Amino acid sequence: MKQIAPFLGLILLLSCSADEAPHRSDSVFQSPKDLKKEEVVSGLHQAWGMAFLDASKALVTQKEGQVVLVNADNGNKQILFTVPNATAYGQGGLLGITLSPSFASDNLVYVTYTKQGAQGYTTAVGRFTYVNDAISNFQEVYVADAWGGSSIHFGSRVIYDNQGYLYFSVGDRGQMMEAQNTNNDKGSVLRLNPDGSIPSDNPYVTNSDFSPAIFSFGNRNIQGLVFDTQTNEIWSHEHGPQGGDEINIITAGSNYGWPLATFGEQYGGGQISQDTALEGAEAPIHYWTPSIAPSGMAIVTGNTYPGWEGNIIFGALAGQHVNRTVFRNGGFQNEYRYFEGQGRIRDVVLSPDGCIYCINESQSAIFKLIPVVE
Repeated sequence: MKQIAPFLGLILLLSCSADEAPHRSDSVFQSPKDLKKEEVVSGLHQAWGMAFLDASKALVTQKEGQVVLVNADNGNKQILFTVPNATAYGQGGLLGITLSPSFASDNLVYVTYTKQGAQGYTTAVGRFTYVNDAISNFQEVYVADAWGGSSIHFGSRVIYDNQGYLYFSVGDRGQMMEAQNTNNDKGSVLRLNPDGSIPSDNPYVTNSDFSPAIFSFGNRNIQGLVFDTQTNEIWSHEHGPQGGDEINIITAGSNYGWPLATFGEQYGGGQISQDTALEGAEAPIHYWTPSIAPSGMAIVTGNTYPGWEGNIIFGALAGQHVNRTVFRNGGFQNEYRYFEGQGRIRDVVLSPDGCIYCINESQSAIFKLIPVVE
């Protein structure tokens, strides 16, 4: 993106607006030269995911299992519910959260979480009803076949597409080759009907060599998943090992190569694969070496941040920053890093009025990101 030449005058802080602007606009007129952040909620405990109910109120997941109602206008917070099957274990716990696309009428909210059972631990998805600041009718709708004793790589984000299908990510559970074992759900993105049943048009639903819920596989550990309503594409990012974090567009039936093709290496050094590309597997649109450990993901829409329409924005854990990545004509163009060294960013979301909010895990707080325009 071109840099705007500064001019003399006051710096204007834009207020958030829900007005729409063209998606993926190349315009940089009054493009924000920077961001400032404003703490809006503090005192959270291992907050992981966030879903806005309106312009100020959001539901936040905490790893230990609590669903917290927060208000970005006055900083209030209230624990509403503890998900009964959510188990905090290593990287696992209560994780992703999203509203039903019919939330205005069905009041349903979906969450992903780590579940304990006789075979160890896995990732599951459940739903509950939210009405008048109260939660009821919790139901577990799908338990992934991703059992094991490992405490790592549970994923997990959960989203909807524009046809009413539910998607959630499951990590390889620390067993890298399991991402290529399609007889279970490890290392994959799963596609479900809202009630947890398997859609009849899933890519491998009639193939006995595949778990019928699999939409994509060969994924190491996706902690960023978003549906682009303008292009009808599912974007993801995932953690590499030591290097090799990736951004991908997830398509039906695709193999994303892990661990047969990777730009990363073993922790402490050592080759995982001699290949960075694999015939029959999708190559990443972009990757990072060294790792930044991406987490959370949103696509900027509206004119609150002029010139950023269609940009991908997400957090970085190891990288400790908010990342804005720009793609043009199907390819990577540039990236911008904000608030470097100021804490681990666990989630980044857009509110209904077009404002960007992030969860800073290190500071146990939610921040509103305000554009600064010259």
